[in-house]
Order: sequence, then C-alpha cells, then structure tokens
Amino acid sequence: MYEDKDLLSIDVAKMYYELDRNQNDIAKALDISRPTVSKLLKHAKEKNFVSIIIHDPRDQTANLEAAIRKKYKLDTVRIAFAPVDEEQEIKKYLGKTTAEYLNEIIKDGDMIGVTWGSTLYEVAKALQPKDVKGIEVIQLKGGMSYSHNETHDNDIMRRFTDAYKAFGQFIPLPVIFDSIELKNLIAQDRHIAHVLQQMNRANIALYTIGSVSEDSLLYKMNYITEDEFKQLQEQAVGEICSRFFGSDGRICNEQLNTRTFGIELEDLKNKEKAVLIAGGKSKVNAIDTALSHKFANTLITDRFTANKLMKL
Repeated sequence: MYEDKDLLSIDVAKMYYELDRNQNDIAKALDISRPTVSKLLKHAKEKNFVSIIIHDPRDQTANLEAAIRKKYKLDTVRIAFAPVDEEQEIKKYLGKTTAEYLNEIIKDGDMIGVTWGSTLYEVAKALQPKDVKGIEVIQLKGGMSYSHNETHDNDIMRRFTDAYKAFGQFIPLPVIFDSIELKNLIAQDRHIAHVLQQMNRANIALYTIGSVSEDSLLYKMNYITEDEFKQLQEQAVGEICSRFFGSDGRICNEQLNTRTFGIELEDLKNKEKAVLIAGGKSKVNAIDTALSHKFANTLITDRFTANKLMKL
C-alpha cells in the first residue's frame, strides 16, 4: 500500500523526468513549495520509483580497450571515439588521441622515431607543445621522393621538433632503392650507418600500417614495380615502415625488403613504446597480424576497428 507521499513523489517525478518541466513549474501546478518538490524527487529515487542510467561512451571505450589489451597482450591501448566509420575521419581522431597520449608519456631525454604518411601527419598537426628537455626526433625510414604524391615527411618532422623543442634527424634518402648494390653502398657511409643506429636507439617509435592496394603511397610513388605489386597483392596483408609482411608475420618479398632503407620489423619489438596508430576497414587484418606477431606493444585505433578486431 502506497502512502500519499509516495504517490505524490511519483507524480512529481513524471512531470520532472518525462514532461521535462522544471521544479518551479511543478510547484505552481501542484500548489506546493519548490523545496518540497526537491524533497519529493529525492524520495522517489530513494524508494526506487525512479532509476537513472547514464550511458557514458567512455565506460564502453574503457571496456573495449581492456579487451583489446588482453587479447593481444599489449601494454597500452587507446581508442579514439570517431563518429563515423570512414578512414579519413578516423585518421583525424587517431591524430588527436595519439597527440594526447604522447603528451602524457613524453619525458626529458626521450628519442622519438616517426614515419610519414597521412595518419602521422594528423598526429603531427594535433601535437601540443610540452616543456621537455633533450628530446630527439628521427625518421624511421627514408622519405625523399620526386613524386607529386605528398608524404608530409618534412612537415611531420618540423611539427614534432617544434612541439618538443627537439633536435631532428632527417633522412634525405629514398625509402626503397633501385638496387640492393646501391643501397648497400650508401649504407656503408659512416654518417648513414650512424642514422641507422639512431633509429634503433629511439625508445619511442610511432608508425602506422599500410594496406596492399593501389591507394598505397609506395605504389603511387613508383617505388614498387608492377610485378612486385602483383606479388605483394597475392602474399602480403600489410606493411609497416615499408616492410611488407604476410599473414604469418614474415617478410613477403626479401629482395624488395633488402632494397628498403629503414628500421627492421624485428627491431620494433625491442622498443620501450612501439606505438601502432591505425584504423579503418581495409587495415583490420593487417593490424590483427601485426599485433599477433608483436610488432607493437601499444595500439591507438578507433572504436569501429577495435570492435572488428574483437570479432576476429
């Protein structure tokens, strides 16, 4: 049996929560005081006549991050809350989320290795200045190109060095040489050898993942021949730092790989923070393979990609 107070509190709660009327209007309508309305609303909650559920997307994201971290045995997972499942939009949110993550972890004396491309460009644009000392930034692979396709390599480096007042080590070399002989000859130069050593010395590595498609920058920039591209389409699931790998995690084209100037996939496994920044439908299988073979210990992705990864 409900008391008059109970019934009145239900009426008040319906007017407040369902009809969206404010407490003053309710007080006038029921000929009671505003403090009484407030007490009746509190009474309705205490008697469980009213239950309030807040759907916070951050809670769902936290659970998804934990699930991805457990599935792939990662150190850290950050999920960007992109509004739509479109790769260009996803990249913007990956950039913001990565920039926020970097702002948290960057400390004096860190050496940051970065790659190039549209995703890393979004990261660079979203960077916030931080007062840290002794920071160095180095490219993790060659970037020079005579193609009209923009890699953003110089702009990325400039934005990183500006944000952290860092010393920048640019690599004025192509990422893939025409011949193994030419690449080996240049690698013998003591300055170039030093650059390769610096790549391995970087304690933070930031890189994305590329799909094997005609949209690939490496393909558009004519670094890869038609025959090589056809073979990669048949065998590779993706590329990291211009190293193409198959579903078994192994390099697909060893001859192409030996012509590539940059950090090796195996060396990424030794980084304190090996940060893979990637999302989008076309990259799900490549991300899954990369994480399964420990090419990263940190993942920054979007919620759509994360859900697809959990379903694999």
